[in-house]
Amino acid sequence: MHLVPRLARRVPAVAAALCALTMLAGCGSDALAKKPPFPRSTVQAAKGMTDPSTDPGSGSTGSGKPVDPAFAVDKLRLVDPCKLLDADTLKELGKPDEAVPGGFTRCSNFMKDKAGKDLSITIEVGQTLTSEVEKADKKLAGLNSYEQVLEGSACFVTVITQEDPGIGITVQVGYKDGDGCEPGRKIAESVVKLAKGKAVARTAAKGSLITLDPCELPSDAAVADAAKESPRVYPYGLHNCSWVGSDAEVTLDFRGGYVPKDDKFDPKQVDVDLGGVKAYQVESSTSYPSCTLRWVQLKGQDNDGEVVEVKSAGPKKSEFDRCAKAQAFAKALLPKIPKA
Repeated sequence: MHLVPRLARRVPAVAAALCALTMLAGCGSDALAKKPPFPRSTVQAAKGMTDPSTDPGSGSTGSGKPVDPAFAVDKLRLVDPCKLLDADTLKELGKPDEAVPGGFTRCSNFMKDKAGKDLSITIEVGQTLTSEVEKADKKLAGLNSYEQVLEGSACFVTVITQEDPGIGITVQVGYKDGDGCEPGRKIAESVVKLAKGKAVARTAAKGSLITLDPCELPSDAAVADAAKESPRVYPYGLHNCSWVGSDAEVTLDFRGGYVPKDDKFDPKQVDVDLGGVKAYQVESSTSYPSCTLRWVQLKGQDNDGEVVEVKSAGPKKSEFDRCAKAQAFAKALLPKIPKA
């Protein structure tokens, strides 16, 4: 049975731009992630996305057509990112270590180069892209690609698999003692070739969230109730979606990875009964108040599992019961989620 591995780090869609290309930044719930053995690195967030009411974008989901049928979103959801880290290709760069999976879409290898120096490689499948699509000025394995070098020896090599909205596969290389982009290109070329084949596909377990489209799953009525009038849709990655209205928003996130002992995601959580499904609720009273519900969909061995997260939020001036909205949205969603 397929259950996603530990080290999962998913990112709520409304805050997606804050975590764009932060594959090593560790954005997301600490309870769903173990501390990674690599340094943090970030890219400047898109303007206005910390408060969706200031975002000038339309929230359009675009045409949704991949550059190649092999990279259709429904196919990318089934790609096992660790199978994209080809052992032979890694051996050309040095001495690989064991693959470290990270949720549904990420995998890392913290290896050594041929001189015994640290060389960390992380793949993210289905990365949400913004300006990278327009800035893509290179070609790798027949796809447009974009490279970004961060101060501190990190290089991101992104291949564009869909232009509207922008989706890609990103290879991040941490290499303090060399040019990280050079091995990044080699890995990216291998990744593209492997992603087109069937050998990297995985079979989802019964009741798994991995094949579900979070933007399509909720009913229009549930979205309208949670995000009020004419919300903009913000897909993020392959398993996260937000609906942002003028004074309220809701985010749906499917996460794979570490499930803490006794389901203790947050020390402040309280138990909530969603009509036979036990969920865990946490309120936040910041300048942008929110209420988050989580429940465990599947559990595997060694605390691996899959989790659904629903978050209702809105500016402080907007007075509504965020927890009531989150619970109503979750209850409307439950019948559409497959039973384990």
